[in-house]
Amino acid sequence: MYELDSYLGSTLFVSSVITLILNAQNPNKIGIRYSPARLHVYNEGLPIGTIRVPGFLQPAHSYNTTVPTRVLIQCVNVSHILAEASLQDMSKKNIIQMKILGDVKAHLLAFHITLLKIKVALECDIDIDVKQLTIQTEGSAIKGVKNSMASFPTNPQAIFRKCALAFYI
Repeated sequence: MYELDSYLGSTLFVSSVITLILNAQNPNKIGIRYSPARLHVYNEGLPIGTIRVPGFLQPAHSYNTTVPTRVLIQCVNVSHILAEASLQDMSKKNIIQMKILGDVKAHLLAFHITLLKIKVALECDIDIDVKQLTIQTEGSAIKGVKNSMASFPTNPQAIFRKCALAFYI
């Protein structure tokens, strides 16, 4: 659950820090050491947040390397994003579209020796089905404040991802 506070008749802005766990797989015969990176989150071409990924080592033949990250959301106008999603054409109605962009430096390792340094450019398109969001509202007599609770979808079919990678040596 995620708690959102807003005033009656007002625009809802959200700033938040969200913990996100990334799962990485490396079926290759060499390890990969990633440097810390910042990825940028966009909605309609406007920056709305930053994902801070710490540096980590992904051993060769690893299939479940978990990396805790932080997503920093910076004063996002949620009312506008939800309104735009409801106004789209029927094929994309009720879909929030976001993009994640960034570069990550990586070192390819074999027997603790750096073989090659590369840079990976990441671009991900993420669509979230608004109909999968659960929003409950509670009224309060104090200063016209209402509390809204939003539950983000845990159903993998509610979030669509398409990512592309480019490698630079």
